[in-house]
Amino acid sequence: MLTRIFKKTRQIAHKISVSRLHGFDLHHNSPDRLILEDIIIPHLIASSEFKRILFVGCDWYTKPYKKFFKAQEYWTIEIDETKKRYGANNHIIDSIQNLSNHVSQNYFDVIIHNGVFGYGVNTKEDTEESFKQCFQALRAGGILVFGWNDVPQFKPFPVIEECQSLHKFEPFLFAPLSTANYLTPNTQLRHTFNFYIKP
Repeated sequence: MLTRIFKKTRQIAHKISVSRLHGFDLHHNSPDRLILEDIIIPHLIASSEFKRILFVGCDWYTKPYKKFFKAQEYWTIEIDETKKRYGANNHIIDSIQNLSNHVSQNYFDVIIHNGVFGYGVNTKEDTEESFKQCFQALRAGGILVFGWNDVPQFKPFPVIEECQSLHKFEPFLFAPLSTANYLTPNTQLRHTFNFYIKP
């Protein structure tokens, strides 16, 4: 009992130490999350063409995203059942590699695949399948936002150069950042956002 209380206290202390308060919600206080939450997501929700959005992966810092996407049909997918509480009302408990078991082809306008590569989607086979599933689930003209850490310990293989499923997409110039490939400044993990469109 005492061990469980100590563990929970440490988890809460860690969460507070890496957080920033935004309204009444805790947000992860990192440069890449600021880019995602203050630039990428606002641009997506301001566009009337992006109505159906899938966010891959859930944790405590994604819980407020439900409020961001309140005017959209917001979905989440996460393999860890205990993280369902951080997801959307339309939540799928499964891996991204099994997305086609849950939604039809050409369903989503946007898929945000951020912080999953190297943190669960670790093998080349799983990565190929995850982007194959994203390609199938996106409509023509749909956008894929791929956020990943460009450092050896979290880059199981050269994903941009070698992932064939990713090559089915075309680079997409994301207007607010004026690029299709954005390296977040001031991050030790070299968090990078790549933007793609399904032709």
